[in-house]
Amino acid sequence: MNNKYSNLLTRVCVFVALTFSYSCDSILDVNTDPFAAGDEQIAEQPGLLMTTIMTNISSDKVMETNLFNRWAQHYVGAGANVFSSADNFSIPSFPQTNTWATYYANCLKNASRGELLANEIGEVNTASQFKIMQAFAFYHLTLMFEDVPFTEALNTDILFPNGNFQEEILKGIVDMLDEAVDNFDMSDPAKIGGEDLLFKGDLNRWIKFANSIKIKTLMLIAAKDEAYAKPKLESAFRQEHVEDLGDEVVMNYYEDLNNANQFYKLHFQFAGGQSLFFFASTPFIDLLRGTNDPRLDIFYDRPDGVVDAVPHTGVAPGSSSAFTSNSVLSLNFITATSPDYWVTAAELKFMRAEAILKGWIPGTTSDANDYYREGIVLNIIHLNSLTAVQDNGSGVTQFEYDNYNGALPDLQTLAPSNALQAVYHQGYIETFQRGMDAWTYVRRTDYPSDRPLPIDAVLSEHIARLPYSPNEISANPNIPEQKPLDFPMWFMPSN
Repeated sequence: MNNKYSNLLTRVCVFVALTFSYSCDSILDVNTDPFAAGDEQIAEQPGLLMTTIMTNISSDKVMETNLFNRWAQHYVGAGANVFSSADNFSIPSFPQTNTWATYYANCLKNASRGELLANEIGEVNTASQFKIMQAFAFYHLTLMFEDVPFTEALNTDILFPNGNFQEEILKGIVDMLDEAVDNFDMSDPAKIGGEDLLFKGDLNRWIKFANSIKIKTLMLIAAKDEAYAKPKLESAFRQEHVEDLGDEVVMNYYEDLNNANQFYKLHFQFAGGQSLFFFASTPFIDLLRGTNDPRLDIFYDRPDGVVDAVPHTGVAPGSSSAFTSNSVLSLNFITATSPDYWVTAAELKFMRAEAILKGWIPGTTSDANDYYREGIVLNIIHLNSLTAVQDNGSGVTQFEYDNYNGALPDLQTLAPSNALQAVYHQGYIETFQRGMDAWTYVRRTDYPSDRPLPIDAVLSEHIARLPYSPNEISANPNIPEQKPLDFPMWFMPSN
């Protein structure tokens, strides 16, 4: 393993993004004239739209679609509350309605408007920043709903846009990202700066963000169209992307309740800041305990009065029953300042290891082993760097890491299928509390393949999609026909 990762505790995570929470106040149809309001200030400073886009996306990621964490079985909702019903795939109305409005009606509308205005005043960098956010919104939309309007979505001359197949959308996202990166002019000072809550106008970081989303998109395509994806993946991994902790794409929140993490606000308002709604998942606990994973104490808190020597106890997904003896989702993830991570360094390492093992990019099993171990170290340091983890001393110690690292397999000694499973194991753990990434990971890799159906599940298979928003169905007669919620999406291996 590379020497720079040999000492776990000497690595320092640097977070540079600033943000504040912002709620989506209205639902706007993206296929309406974006200039109807005639806002002169926006016309002169289109970058002002970026704050709304970024805060709306982040708010949705940390709150509205938190249920994706439970569909990945990282934790469960239990007890007599609204949070338990979604575990058995009885979907509440807010994910499809609010989330569709956030990404399709609000973020795409504003990002498209911002790009058009920026091009009108000759700000090519501003236009590219908005195009990357469009690609990011489409990425989320297709992973939640599959076939959605894409080629006609931003055309205001089309009142009822037709949907596109997921394959077309994913490949279109790759093209959008390439176009945005190619159009950046590093010598041009005109760009979105103060309103850019992720990067403060650092175009190099925008390029890394775009290339990272492209890699994630190509990993979805590769299993279905290897000939298309292989050369593009090889090129993408050679380009600058998120590789170090300081490059991670993160939205930070603040102690001030107005600017606090939305997930924390829920617990502050209805549970006095305690973790009362979400409990440890038995399958996930069993998976980690099977390898003596020291991250268990970061992910879950034992009940009050239970000593550290007592093993964590979980709840079966869908059971809706939890007791005072069960471990809960740790308060490490329920704080006012809990960050919202959009891209992490570790996830790209695991994807690179996987791509090598599958023959999608050049490399040896030794190379894959290096990326696999590097990803583990980056994830542990990433978790150790969380403020609450540092404050309560629940982080992984050097001694714990050394023991864990010593028991990890060398991928070179494993059969190819087992080496891939080892990478999947770590990649799945790495997505903890990043709902979209977690749910997408289990759908893309089918890992863990033996994860149980929730108790009293209303579907015969694991859920694969959200239903379309009722508002969109009534407003657009050309919205694609709804598929069964457990029918695999195009990118999934069982399709």
